[in-house]
Amino acid sequence: MMQSKTRSRRAGALALAAFTAAALLGSGLSAGPAFAVTTGNGSLVYAPPNGSSFNDEGGDATGTAYAKIVSLKYNGSSNGQLISSFDDARLIRDVNPSTNPTTDTQACLANPSLACHQEWPIFRSTNNGTSWQKVSSINPGLQFPGTPGQESSTQLDRTAQPYIYELPQATGGLAAGTLLFTGQIRPADRYAPNSITKLVVYKSTNQGTSWSYVSTIDTGGAAIYDPSSTSTTTTVWEPTLIIDGQGGLTAYFSDERQKANGVLQAVSYRRSTNGGLTWGALSNVSAPNDNTHRPGMITVDKLPDGTYIATYEVVNAVGYAFSNASPVFFKKSVDGLNWGTTTSLGTPVELANGRGIGSSPTLKWVPTGGPKGMVVVASKWGLDAAGNLDGGQNFFVNYNLGVGPWERLPFAVTFAGTQSITGFAQGIDYSADGRTLYQAVNVENYRPNPNNPSQTYLYNDIRVGTIPLNAISYEAEKAALANVSLVQQGDASNGSKVGNINFANSTVTFTVKAPTAGSYTVNVRYANGTGATSSHAVSVNGGTSTSVSYPRTADWGRFLWAQTTVNLNAGNNTIRFGYQGTFAEIDQIQVYQSTVTPPAEFQVVNRNSGKLLEVFGAATTDGAPVGQYGPTNNPTQIWKIENVSSNTHRLINKNSLKLLEIPGAATGDGVDAVQFGPTGNATQVWRLAPNTAGYWTMTNTNSNKLLEIDTCSTADGAVAQQFGPTGAACQQWRLVKEGIQ
Repeated sequence: MMQSKTRSRRAGALALAAFTAAALLGSGLSAGPAFAVTTGNGSLVYAPPNGSSFNDEGGDATGTAYAKIVSLKYNGSSNGQLISSFDDARLIRDVNPSTNPTTDTQACLANPSLACHQEWPIFRSTNNGTSWQKVSSINPGLQFPGTPGQESSTQLDRTAQPYIYELPQATGGLAAGTLLFTGQIRPADRYAPNSITKLVVYKSTNQGTSWSYVSTIDTGGAAIYDPSSTSTTTTVWEPTLIIDGQGGLTAYFSDERQKANGVLQAVSYRRSTNGGLTWGALSNVSAPNDNTHRPGMITVDKLPDGTYIATYEVVNAVGYAFSNASPVFFKKSVDGLNWGTTTSLGTPVELANGRGIGSSPTLKWVPTGGPKGMVVVASKWGLDAAGNLDGGQNFFVNYNLGVGPWERLPFAVTFAGTQSITGFAQGIDYSADGRTLYQAVNVENYRPNPNNPSQTYLYNDIRVGTIPLNAISYEAEKAALANVSLVQQGDASNGSKVGNINFANSTVTFTVKAPTAGSYTVNVRYANGTGATSSHAVSVNGGTSTSVSYPRTADWGRFLWAQTTVNLNAGNNTIRFGYQGTFAEIDQIQVYQSTVTPPAEFQVVNRNSGKLLEVFGAATTDGAPVGQYGPTNNPTQIWKIENVSSNTHRLINKNSLKLLEIPGAATGDGVDAVQFGPTGNATQVWRLAPNTAGYWTMTNTNSNKLLEIDTCSTADGAVAQQFGPTGAACQQWRLVKEGIQ
């Protein structure tokens, strides 16, 4: 696939993409509670020193790419620590290799006889990503040294495409909690006749403090990026790791060595049963033999039902308006080894409206967000429904184990994804308590060339941001609005934001329902293209206003987060944002308490009718009937899905706080559903089971009957009832989160 380090050809391709785009665009494990720090566009992990970065074909400095992050979950008292690494473009000159390695890129480039190398730096945070320290580095040149004191085509001292993996279980002699690190290495001159690429593995048993070489997964030809149909390259790229369904260690990667079969590039794997010491036969996940499509940059994760999901980009994808759109596709497997027809590309990752994402995806399943958690994918840029580049400031998430439409979840950190290598191959993980999502990414930083101040170089800093997974989101466009305007934007949550909050009587008023009285954090996703800091007045329940500050964003299309604290009453509250002399736009707010994880909230949409499950008339009384109705934007159409066990749930109406039940614990067909206060009876408990079409069935645990709409009616006001399984669409439901209020 596409990669950064051949930071050369790949960076050139992305720079062209950026230019064209600019024209087009004008586990439930316990640990101390994590917390989300959303402001400041994340915390700084590393900023390349001036003059330290290089593009090995000349041209712009780039600095970093391939930011990766792991939140430790299988390391006992070290759980909650964060480990990060990245692709670092610095060249290190060994003045005294054992005691005094010195960053001196320019000297290394000017004098090939110097002992220079690259390394993978390892950074650690012990305070949820607020601050970072470098604790070690991995220098492959020590295992593949070539000629001492001299750069040569046999010295494998160029590093690229890192990936970190914490073993969730023991495998092949490696203990659970072992950190494995994999990446690509190559010689300094990859165009030499004997130039090669190797995919190597290292391990750490002390939370990244030190590392030892394990093995080489595979070897390919020179690291040259050429996606054309006439390409003759044989590179291996971008390794990642997972424990497969049979307990072995599987390494996935991009493979260009199958061109004799019409495969420009495949996403492939090799498997190890001895902890990565040796690797088995080559197999493919996706290997289209049309001499056109080029899947690459695969990541894989295990789902809670024991199946596996893989995402990857597809270069040269047919049917996309932008020629280098590199849309993200996915495939599923029962065990991480058997992926169906290998010539198949799989399925694109798209919203219900056809909007997608492209380039260098990273995949993670997280246990929070829905009845089966959610699949989260980060990518470099967004794509509109026609396949044009269009922003890219959201994770794409799926609550049905990857099947059916995807939704947006705002990034913690935003970046200019159409700029060169910026935002390339991000890292994502979740905290040990499941309440915080971490995003590691390289973010653009323009600086003058120290040797020519009139020239500006694009560097990339490594930043880590967090968003709360235990927050309830409220969309600005669904708030009570006065003298403002709606603005459509593909990167906005739910596709819209609120602008022109420009007048003394301009207000955006959210109605927020708090389960208990107390102090709550409010994150505000905003855009401020004024070039200076702006602010809004914020009042709660009509009380005295305070001020929330909005540092400038790159432009009016770029989002960042502000944060404030409010005191809420139990039940309904209003949070009002008003004009305060300066200008900003609001996309959404997130409301949460750091140590509380409320049930996930969804609209429950009937597959047959497209209507929403609600308590009729927004009633709050016991025994009130439940049925379907078109969208009204009333909380009676929102349900809190509370886990009882891994497979059973309660559905709590957001308006009434009463539970969905079959009255009288009846077991017969055709008994109408109602709401009732909690009784502890199994008739208030439901088994939610996802199906292969992206819908759910809801089975009452008392009667073993399914929730359906009576006679499969499509009319407003049709009642919900229980009935034995018929396979009808009116017994299937979609869970929708984005945009609900």
